Amino acid sequence: MDLELKREALQFERLVTQGEEQVSIEGEATLPGSMRDAVTVLSVQAQVCLTGTQAGMGEAAVRGRVCFQVLYTQGDLTKIRALETTCDFDHALSLADVTPGMRVSASAAVQETQGQATSGRMTLRALLGIQAEAFECVQKELVTDAAQTGEAAGGLQTRSQSVAFCCTQELGEGKTLVREEFDLPSKLEVGDVLSATGTASAGELTGGSGRVGVSGVVEVRVLHRPREAGNPLVVTTHELPYEVAIDAQLPEGAQPRMTAEVVDVMADSAATDKRRTLRVEAEVRVTLRLCRQGEMQLLEDLYSLSGDELIPVREQLDVHTFEESATARESTRLQIAMPQEAPPVQTMLATFVQPTLTSLTPAGRRLDAEGLMSVTLIYLPVDSDIPYAVRTREPFAMTFPIEAGEGVRGQLRAIESSAGPTTSDRAEVRCVLGLETTQHGIRRVDAITDVEQRPAEAQDHGFVLVWPAAGESRWQTARRLRVAESSLIPAGKNALLAFRR
Repeated sequence: MDLELKREALQFERLVTQGEEQVSIEGEATLPGSMRDAVTVLSVQAQVCLTGTQAGMGEAAVRGRVCFQVLYTQGDLTKIRALETTCDFDHALSLADVTPGMRVSASAAVQETQGQATSGRMTLRALLGIQAEAFECVQKELVTDAAQTGEAAGGLQTRSQSVAFCCTQELGEGKTLVREEFDLPSKLEVGDVLSATGTASAGELTGGSGRVGVSGVVEVRVLHRPREAGNPLVVTTHELPYEVAIDAQLPEGAQPRMTAEVVDVMADSAATDKRRTLRVEAEVRVTLRLCRQGEMQLLEDLYSLSGDELIPVREQLDVHTFEESATARESTRLQIAMPQEAPPVQTMLATFVQPTLTSLTPAGRRLDAEGLMSVTLIYLPVDSDIPYAVRTREPFAMTFPIEAGEGVRGQLRAIESSAGPTTSDRAEVRCVLGLETTQHGIRRVDAITDVEQRPAEAQDHGFVLVWPAAGESRWQTARRLRVAESSLIPAGKNALLAFRR
């Protein structure tokens, strides 16, 4: 028997491993003023930005930057001051089976922060939750079809399978600096800027002939000192449009994934007789990535009705079939009970939250998220002008309108928060959280790399009545009997009748 095999190279990605670690990043800053001044740390917040990832031997090198923003009092304990410092970091994330040259995708979120002032210096610490995934590009030559020639031609039975696959290609990235001025209404009664944070979103894609344009919006939140001491700190939100040009070759009809993030943001304000003007500057980085989707017909199984027995040589492949990302925002409320040693609340000045995600559970078209919320409340106690800070961790549960399956991973980020006292020893915190999820489709494929032939055992001819084993398909029964699947006839009580020539 002559058997002709048709082969074709399949190039796909394989998800090698996924990992997650908590990483502690420390920073330090010098405090202005006298080293003898009493310092009270009220709040420490941080934002993280990853600048690069690289696969190593059994690890992934993750580089990034953490920007600390601190509210504190020094000397005059009634006046809230602000401090900002940036810390670059490198971390080797342990990932089994990773080798140099693999593609690593990583994300990070701030889960908790701490600060301590001693001897005129501020020591800061941020706990990051870093998630990473490593992919390997694989190329295999597989059998896509088979044909039989010679005397036994026409007795070959084949079965095909359709395999979807994807390969990710980094198209390029670009940066831009956007500036804007805003008039702050006098009714806000704000003073100097204390801090600013920003998030970016990518919207429209234009061009594609060697140069791609991406436009979107930067959402900046600015924390202002109140004009009158004892009043709550004021948070204002501003939108800055941006455009980035990236040198990239975009295939016709392709829909790349656009990722935008704020690398740095600065804000300052100046007052005149009638108004206060806010100046905002933000640096945005946009990354383009294309997940090329493909589909191929592979030979799944084969056998012959006569002659030599055909033995497929199989190899199991874990094929990366798709990558889906989604973002959503939802709000929740937390009831905070003050510690027994905390003084009673009179005026709430500011609140900050930092979520730590502990579980994601798909529930139909929704995604249930659970975790712990680190809450910082800054307030004025009754009959006192000195701000007081309370830090606590509270469990929370939320539902996001994201449809996902098992294996979805995500990062939670705080968007905004506000608080109000319900009694002198309790407060209600309202916060808006943003959830970013990623899900990968993995399919295990039994692919055929070759077909061996060996003499078949002698079989009786004529009619055969069989009762297939539980779970055995018609194809498997026909293969075992070496008859055409179409020749199997139901014979009652789950039996099948076949005629073997």
